[in-house]
Amino acid sequence: MRYIFIILILISSVWAHKLNVFLTNEDSNVHIFAYFASGAVCQNCKLIIKNKDKIVFEDKLDNKGKYTYNSKYKNIDVIVDAEGGHMAQEKIEVSKPHTQSLTKHIQEEETQKYYKIVISLFLIGIIFFLIKKVKRK
Repeated sequence: MRYIFIILILISSVWAHKLNVFLTNEDSNVHIFAYFASGAVCQNCKLIIKNKDKIVFEDKLDNKGKYTYNSKYKNIDVIVDAEGGHMAQEKIEVSKPHTQSLTKHIQEEETQKYYKIVISLFLIGIIFFLIKKVKRK
C-alpha cells in the first residue's frame, strides 16, 4: 500500500515544473508570456519561432518572461525552452487576434489549480478510508 502512496506523490510532482506559454496577437505583433505552474516567470528562457518547420527567429525572453515579436508570417510556432527538459510550444495564426486577456488567463489557471488540489485531497481521503477498511478485516 505504501508503494501506491509513493506513486501518487511522484505523479503529483509532475506538474510542479510545467511550463506554460500564453500568446496574444495585436496587428502583426505577437506578445509572448511564459511562466511555470508555480507562477514564477520564465526569466531569460530561450525563444524559438518557426514557420513551417523552419526557424525564422531566435532570442531570449526578458526578466519578466515576456517578448513581443513582429511577425511577417501568418502561421507560426512559438517554442520556449527553459532547459532541463522544460519546453512549451504553441501555434498561433497571426491574422486572428487572441481575445482573452492575460489576467483572465492567469485567473483560469489559478482556478484549475484549486480544482486539482481539491480532487487530490479527495483521492487521498478515499485512499486512507480504504486502508482503514482493509485493516479492520
